[in-house]
Amino acid sequence: MSESSDRFETIAWVYSQSELAVLLSLFEREDIFVLPASRHHIAVNWALTGALGGVEIRVHPEDTERARALFAGIERAPFRGRVFFDNRLLDILLMLAIALCPGLPPPARLPAFFVAERRFTP
Repeated sequence: MSESSDRFETIAWVYSQSELAVLLSLFEREDIFVLPASRHHIAVNWALTGALGGVEIRVHPEDTERARALFAGIERAPFRGRVFFDNRLLDILLMLAIALCPGLPPPARLPAFFVAERRFTP
């Protein structure tokens, strides 16, 4: 990485604080400098996660291939666990109650989005 490099490229959007912590530790282990845009806004007020589009993970252009290779090694499994309770009916009733209560947004359960191919770079 050159000393004067101040350009960044977006490689992922992350909506979960736990998933973000794991990804940032992976990048730190591989010595890839990461700029997690809006991370601190969401850490203070998690309800802004959807409004801000999650945490945008940005790296230097010369590190994008290593970062994408790191993403390729991550095994992704869809969320299959329970939401709140073991009983599906209680989950649905609680989600309806949360949706009907004004001012209380439900917790974000969106997976991270990884940019698969390289986009336009001038």
